[in-house]
Amino acid sequence: MRVIIAMLLMLSGYAYADCNNISDNDQRAYCKAKVDGQSCANISDNDLRASCKAEMDGQSCSNISENDQRAYCKAKFDGQSCANISDNNLRASCKAEIEGQSCSNISDNDQRAYCKAKVDGQSCANISDSNLRAECDAMKR
Repeated sequence: MRVIIAMLLMLSGYAYADCNNISDNDQRAYCKAKVDGQSCANISDNDLRASCKAEMDGQSCSNISENDQRAYCKAKFDGQSCANISDNNLRASCKAEIEGQSCSNISDNDQRAYCKAKVDGQSCANISDSNLRAECDAMKR
């Protein structure tokens, strides 16, 4: 779940796609904050809310309690290295997004497809997880 949350920090839709197609309340609220400019306050998960506030409101990544999520946030917004991320897929995603490396090093199929949609402009249709695909679609519209 943590990897999905981190990937949701990345941008990546098809016509008529919107955040309302996401069944998870927190993921839907996060999407609405990014896509529609709504408040991050509607996110109940503390780390996801802190990530949203770091991205949308410029707040500190230090409020994220999970180490890899905090390191990802710091790489994305504070210019720190992706090397501080211990999760292989999240580190590979970070390196693809931040450092321009390939998405091919991501072992999870959905995360790799999401990365390719975001970084390489590929379609979100290859993502089998419906929430992640909806998020990707909403971000790309």
